[in-house]
Amino acid sequence: MEYVQMTLNDWMEMKEKLKRELQGVKQSFVRIGYALRQIEDQKLYERDGYKSIAEFAQAEYGLKPSTTSRFIGINKEYSVDGYSERLREEYMDLGRSQLEEMLKLPDSDRQMIRPETSREDIRELKRFNKAEPAAGVADDISQLIENFFRDNREILNAVFNEPDQENIKRLSEIINPGGNRSYRKGLFFLMMYENKISVKKYGTTPQEMSWEDFIHRTVDIFGDAAGPDTWENHFGEASGIVDSEKKDTTPETVPDTAPEEISPAQKSPEILEEKPYEQEKEQAEKDAKSSEKETEIPENEEPEEENAENPQMAEENREPEEIAPAQKTAESLEEEADPEDEKEEIEEPEPEPEMEENRAAEAVDGDPDIQEVIEKPYGSRKQYIDSLTEAEAAVYISEEYQRYSLVERYLAYPSEVEKWLKAEVDDQGREHII
Repeated sequence: MEYVQMTLNDWMEMKEKLKRELQGVKQSFVRIGYALRQIEDQKLYERDGYKSIAEFAQAEYGLKPSTTSRFIGINKEYSVDGYSERLREEYMDLGRSQLEEMLKLPDSDRQMIRPETSREDIRELKRFNKAEPAAGVADDISQLIENFFRDNREILNAVFNEPDQENIKRLSEIINPGGNRSYRKGLFFLMMYENKISVKKYGTTPQEMSWEDFIHRTVDIFGDAAGPDTWENHFGEASGIVDSEKKDTTPETVPDTAPEEISPAQKSPEILEEKPYEQEKEQAEKDAKSSEKETEIPENEEPEEENAENPQMAEENREPEEIAPAQKTAESLEEEADPEDEKEEIEEPEPEPEMEENRAAEAVDGDPDIQEVIEKPYGSRKQYIDSLTEAEAAVYISEEYQRYSLVERYLAYPSEVEKWLKAEVDDQGREHII
């Protein structure tokens, strides 16, 4: 593939183009919702003999009732004046999946959501709003902060082990290394960002807290126990969490027992008696004969060819028909729907492999418990981009933005962009995570 040198102006122009394209995708959802609302309000579906907008949209465009409802909801909540084809300015930087998740959030809670907020954090906020929390766990800000560090021992010790205790930015990076995290305890829900913290107390309007205030409150709570072992000094073992480094590692005393009285399961690998060479050889020959019998194929029997004489599997492997853009948009909405928010129990289609890859990439970025294993390493992301044409590179960067591999805040920090470009990827440009 021909190598194309990209200038700084070309790079800036590409970023702006991507931003316009991504905004265009979100605008299309608003426009579709606007058209459906007009058809519903004027009962235009009756002209074709349909009884409702849901029946009309499903018959004419393949939109399920839940998808039609979300299109209409997106238009009502996020369009200019609540009834137009244009997305409101304050929602321009948010992704489509974020806008969908925010539909069930109160207006006041939406100010807590930023472009880097993960979809799971929004869902957790909705769950927090639905279930009344128990009192007595974290009833005020000080108790909330104390519980946060109780659940994050290493972070607390690292904060008070930092030499420059006046460097608020450095301390905030220790507490919030990814630039975005949430925490829920008792009556409170926290959203931590690089330059602020959003705090919501159950049943009230969210408030903002500065990192300076958060750090000062932390010092007030733990100052007397400050040091590299602040957590241990403050909480001790009374909290029910035992320091793994201070666990008693003394092995249990095993009563003297004759070798013949110890079962093989009780013997450690070091004291297990080795098999004689002849016994191992005989056992290996038996295993080989057994394996040959299991894999032997009768002479007159041919292995079944994949999908041979199987109309059902052949039908499944048939190339799909071309799908209209409106249907593709609808399918993406259906695939990312939150089952908790559905008013009706609607059977959803099985996700396509490509969408599964997108979800896996998103999960890797948004959920530390999920990791993606790459079996076909390629090289650095920079090398992969260099192998693409300008058009292919534009599409690739756009997709990475939608997968949250590339977030807007990276662009303000050259070191973050450099780290993103140096990351190992596979032959599809997906990041190599171990």
